[in-house]
Amino acid sequence: MCRWFAYLSPTEPSLLEDTLINPANSLSRQVHDHYLPQLISHDPKDLKDADHLTTARNSIYNIDGLGVAWYTTSYADFELKNTGQSSDGQQAEGLWPAVYKTVQPPLNDLNFRSLCRNTETRCCFAHIRAASGTPIAIVNNHPFLFGRHAFMHNGVVSNFSAIKRALCQEMSEAAFGAINGGTDSEHLAALYMTYLTKNGGAEAFAATYSIEEMEKAMHSTVSTLITTQKRILGAKAAPNSLNLCATDGTKLIAYRFRNHATQQPPSLYYSTKAGTTLNRKYPDHPDGKDVPGRMEGRDVGEHGKHLIVASEPSTYIAEDWVLVGKNQVILADPGTKTFEVRDVRYETGWDVEDPTAA
Repeated sequence: MCRWFAYLSPTEPSLLEDTLINPANSLSRQVHDHYLPQLISHDPKDLKDADHLTTARNSIYNIDGLGVAWYTTSYADFELKNTGQSSDGQQAEGLWPAVYKTVQPPLNDLNFRSLCRNTETRCCFAHIRAASGTPIAIVNNHPFLFGRHAFMHNGVVSNFSAIKRALCQEMSEAAFGAINGGTDSEHLAALYMTYLTKNGGAEAFAATYSIEEMEKAMHSTVSTLITTQKRILGAKAAPNSLNLCATDGTKLIAYRFRNHATQQPPSLYYSTKAGTTLNRKYPDHPDGKDVPGRMEGRDVGEHGKHLIVASEPSTYIAEDWVLVGKNQVILADPGTKTFEVRDVRYETGWDVEDPTAA
């Protein structure tokens, strides 16, 4: 499976180098290495039988591409005079995403390293890919952008090729037309945007929506996927792993989901504390190393409120990270002071059997 990392704060910028490169278990290093506290034992002799499936859904090499989207006001800051429009005539207020994608190993990509060293943002989505049947190409790297909205996924849509055409028929013309690659994930993103915009045109991608609308759109996306699989595949429908995340730069929704009675989805954690350890302006070191000046810096109380949602923790303080439960959703909207972790609205009949576990 893939790995991803999301950072959101209304006030506190994060340097991409601090979050995505420097820690020993940063996303860039999860290409090969993994750390899954609260989920499985990291001592092989302590592994239980049930742990092996969990390990398999988390320990594949993630070597098939990198993408990072960061939100900036630069586009809006260069509107034409006082017209409220950019050069293409579109409204451009607020935060918009920039994106960098590559199929190079992230730590060997000098452009990625330079970008991270010199870019700060209050909202970042980053993803490393383990391909599940579609080509290794930049267009297939997450995050996927639709106007001001970004979307990423860790997991797999089962039997995607068998239901792809049917899913496309559920999409708006604008969302379908915005698909550039061939992944199951980008098609989920297009379906999400269809529901979020209520079948709106491409101009609707520039709008913002409430966290309640984002939750409803994500639920509809998952519901449509599962009902389509059951309609077309019947008893052959298999469970999906859907660790999904979407943002407009100011709000965030995340799912940890698998529609099987007992099997776990890929790992997913959140933290509202680790951002200070991942920020060189503040005391401590993400790996707990005793380096010169480690405990110097600004008072931790000065750090702005923030949320990190990630496939794996990237700091040494395990207590700062909370494992998201199976089939739970995270809702975050600093503008309305909303932060909630709760169970997904799980519909009757969603559970299916896993033929590979027989």
